[in-house]
Amino acid sequence: MAPISHRGYQLAVVNITALALATTATALRCYVRACLLKAFGPDDWLMLAASVSFACYCSFSLLGISHGTGHFVADLTTEEESTARKWWWHCYFAYALTMLCAKMSIAFFFSRITVRRVHRYVLIVTTLFTLISCFAFFFACIFQCWPVSYFWDKHTQSGKCIPNRIIIALALLFSVINLLTDITFALMPAWIVSRLNMKLKTKLALVALMGLGCVASAAVLVRMPYVHLIGSDEFLHDSFHVAIWSSVEEGLAITAGCLATLQPLVKQIAYKFGLRSHPSVPLGESDDYANSRMNRAAISVRTEFTHHAETLVDMGDGQDARSGKGGAPQLPLGVIAYSAAGYSTSEERLRDTTSSLDDESSKGGERGTASREGRSKIPTAIVRIK
Repeated sequence: MAPISHRGYQLAVVNITALALATTATALRCYVRACLLKAFGPDDWLMLAASVSFACYCSFSLLGISHGTGHFVADLTTEEESTARKWWWHCYFAYALTMLCAKMSIAFFFSRITVRRVHRYVLIVTTLFTLISCFAFFFACIFQCWPVSYFWDKHTQSGKCIPNRIIIALALLFSVINLLTDITFALMPAWIVSRLNMKLKTKLALVALMGLGCVASAAVLVRMPYVHLIGSDEFLHDSFHVAIWSSVEEGLAITAGCLATLQPLVKQIAYKFGLRSHPSVPLGESDDYANSRMNRAAISVRTEFTHHAETLVDMGDGQDARSGKGGAPQLPLGVIAYSAAGYSTSEERLRDTTSSLDDESSKGGERGTASREGRSKIPTAIVRIK
């Protein structure tokens, strides 16, 4: 086993730090989504898969470091060079899988809050580009040599590889597509939230939180000038910067993507320290707030429903906005206020709840004065963005 070089130590520190941040962020996300909100969705599974894949990537990279990554070929034995290149090869598909799962998780996250049809079209096109580029990069890197083992063992067998210029071109193309999808995902929150009926401060906070999942584009930009070095004869030594910024990109993508889901946990902590008058999620069966009727009646809906509620800003005095008599439009029976500050998901609950709200709303003409009296007996329902 080759001694670890100075570059190897630097890469190891970056890998361990990025993995620790990504693992912590993913664990907090799982706690919020599974324990606090009880709404673990496809985007959460995908981000969990991305974290597992990233852990594999870091393991492969550390094994490569222990066998010669960061060294010149002249400083290694034939066996050490082959072993280090073998672990580098394993990093290729782990990287592609990590970025695919992370990007798909962000895409599913945005699909929960899309309101307009054009948003969905942009999201679908961006997701397709991500899928195509990740799979193309995956297969090109895995099968760049035939037999596959010829990539790391050119001494005991014969074979052939795709010219380095093609691999470099594919890596650059993959980086450009990653950059474009990151920019698209960064701009979408502002585009979507701009049409929601909420305070400017809340809009800015949501845009900042959801846009955090795209900060990995900074690592892509920094890495691009070094991509051509993967075709160097001193591959293990010269690919150091590519390895560094690939680890940073993956760690940022996972960490920042998870931060956008931690708002309920932050609010709960603020409530525990007395910085808020009430939490945004139930704290347990023994908690007064958890036993309140407002909390038990909380519902989670898709933004198609909240979009229809954008103009319902306050409770009217029994007046219907459609009647032309003025006043605030009347909300469905039992719905006192709408909130767009949460992050909660449950499509089954949506189907049950929204159908009942629609039934009650259709009986608006028959309620009369009784609706106002019954309203005080009906739990408050809070609409939360998924």
